[in-house]
Amino acid sequence: MCNWVVLNNTENPFRLFVYLKLSYPLGKITWNTYNIDCASLTLCNTTKTIKSNFKRLIKLKWLYYDEEFQYYRLLSLEKIRQDYDWVSRRAYPFTYNDLNHIRATLGAIIYTQPYKTYCRKFFKRSSNVLKSRSANESIAFSCDIKRYAEVSVLSIHKFYGITICKAVRLKQQAEKFGLIEVKKQYIKLKKDQVYVAKKGNEYLGFSQNVVYINGDHYFQQIDKIYTDLYFKRRKKLETL
Repeated sequence: MCNWVVLNNTENPFRLFVYLKLSYPLGKITWNTYNIDCASLTLCNTTKTIKSNFKRLIKLKWLYYDEEFQYYRLLSLEKIRQDYDWVSRRAYPFTYNDLNHIRATLGAIIYTQPYKTYCRKFFKRSSNVLKSRSANESIAFSCDIKRYAEVSVLSIHKFYGITICKAVRLKQQAEKFGLIEVKKQYIKLKKDQVYVAKKGNEYLGFSQNVVYINGDHYFQQIDKIYTDLYFKRRKKLETL
């Protein structure tokens, strides 16, 4: 669901959706002036914006009006998943705190997925070594290690269909709010290597990744990221 939200630029109605899920766990909403004002205060949006996003949720068919009981009903995530034909059951447990920086959270979720894939592929052997250690030794050893993975903006663009500019903004937002850590990688270039590096990128059709820092040129490699964001597998999909 989060991937779809980012791809379709529906972060604002999704933010209201998360708020409603957290505030009305039974999915029954009496949408009156008082409830609209509460949403407005919590999300720091005008009531006009709240009403507009509420209408967008209806248009998305994530909630509907129950004529019989005369209140609005939020669709269950299982029903939405079926309607949109989403396969994955992995879920991130949103909290009210995430409402303050929804784009940062969504960015962290997007980058955490390939991060976990990278770790499963390249750190599998290391984890098996840890398992062979004694219990106390493995715990102490694993807590001291942050495993960084190379996750490029270009890979996010290709895998999720997100524009490169948006992929960059999502990473910056996630890093700004401490949801992921980003480690830059540079290789210092000699003067006679600068021209070759720039022309090589131009010939291959790559974006320029030769940067100038403090009087020297560097070849910027793929950023490494670290995140301890976790997902859980929903059984009935009653939570986010």
